[in-house]
Amino acid sequence: MPKTLKIEELLKNGSTEWNRLRKAGTVSTDHTGATFENLFSANTDLSGLVLVGSEWDRCDLSKVTFRDTDLSNAYFHGGRLQDCDFRGANLDGATFERLKLLRCDFSGAQGLDSLELDDVDMDRVHGLDGEEAPPPPPPPVHGTTSFTREQRQATVAALAGSSGDEPPPFQPQDPPGTLLFRALRRLGSTPPWVLDAPGLRPPLPTRLPPGAGLESLLREAVKQRLEGSRPVTDPDAVKRAQTALRLGSKEAPFAVMYLREVGVEPAFRFSAANALRELLRAELEVDDLTGAVDPRVAGAMWELRLAHNAEEALGEVRRRLAATQLFEALLEAGFTPENNWDEAVESHEAALDLVAMAVGDDRQALGEAFSTYAGLPEEARLRRLAYLAESATHLEQLARLPAGTEPAWLHGPEFRECHDREMLTLQAFPATEVPKRVPELAQTELGIPAGTVPEDSEGDLFIHLRCAVCGKEKLLVQSPEEGS
Repeated sequence: MPKTLKIEELLKNGSTEWNRLRKAGTVSTDHTGATFENLFSANTDLSGLVLVGSEWDRCDLSKVTFRDTDLSNAYFHGGRLQDCDFRGANLDGATFERLKLLRCDFSGAQGLDSLELDDVDMDRVHGLDGEEAPPPPPPPVHGTTSFTREQRQATVAALAGSSGDEPPPFQPQDPPGTLLFRALRRLGSTPPWVLDAPGLRPPLPTRLPPGAGLESLLREAVKQRLEGSRPVTDPDAVKRAQTALRLGSKEAPFAVMYLREVGVEPAFRFSAANALRELLRAELEVDDLTGAVDPRVAGAMWELRLAHNAEEALGEVRRRLAATQLFEALLEAGFTPENNWDEAVESHEAALDLVAMAVGDDRQALGEAFSTYAGLPEEARLRRLAYLAESATHLEQLARLPAGTEPAWLHGPEFRECHDREMLTLQAFPATEVPKRVPELAQTELGIPAGTVPEDSEGDLFIHLRCAVCGKEKLLVQSPEEGS
């Protein structure tokens, strides 16, 4: 008798296959306690299912139907839910934590009184707090449900013409993704760099310029994922990506994110750490209130869990994002550095919050930065907005990692390698912990008598490593003055 696949495994095969099985009636409706981690799913029919106590960790769900689904005591943590239908669903005792809800509909849902919302970013959500019904999602660009070119042009023209000649209202409270979407619609074309910020769910470019570099391959893989298909793994590209990590080259950020998209584990972590830090440091040292920070760099540091100094970097990126978001909202509403933009800021509480985050009380610096930003080409401005928003998301995740996730300094990656890959880091501890943790290994590797504390090692860090292939263990000692 063939093995029955769980819902977690079935959804990984794509929504088309799942919807076909549901229509044929060959899958169960009871999936109590199901657990989903890092699931990307679009146009999936989960209506009427029993998903009591299910867990959804860092899932990216788009146009998923939970209509009349039993989600009592379900737990949604992290990720993004866009255009999802919760009408009539049972949400008694459910929890939504640290995620974004965009254009979701909870009309008629049950158990809303006991629904727990913790740090949830809601944009045009209907049915929870009495907001107006969300507008229909923008017409799709790709896939079997795409509009024809004529239909899409007519729809875009209707949307553009409905506003007349009047500029839109000043809306600094809108999240960066919303500002970006409206601006790209005005721009009339979608540049390839939007794929560097997939977390904002931007409209997709019709086609990408040809290229064989890791950056081009990464964008192509992201585009395939956002279109709902599984990125194709290129063995040669995977090998090049691992080599870029081992050498710590400038392509290391693209390498890490490409390996993530195709589901391959990076074989090297510390080798690329210093290169990634230098790339991030160089961008943060630029004296520009709206200077971009490449989200591939921040994303690579998150994927490799390189958390050292993440909070400091996050503070600077948030400051720049606040200024960029404010300036873009002002320009969208027709305010320029030459007219009464400061009056618009004073009249809006959300704008004042952004000012406080960006420059505090230094209005002169704010005005100078606005003049500089407004002088940039529109596409360059939007790229800064998208890059900063995506980088902030990665750094926020990184800053939440527990202390000690990585050593405070790194050097000598070649001593960490065995069987052409980096050894696993098991633990890191000060000299006083050596006799209790690794007495025999300390004597074998470093000649420290068993049961004794190493001499003249105050402030040193001892790192315990193991090869995942052969099981060989190493004990390295690093001093702060030797590190990066």
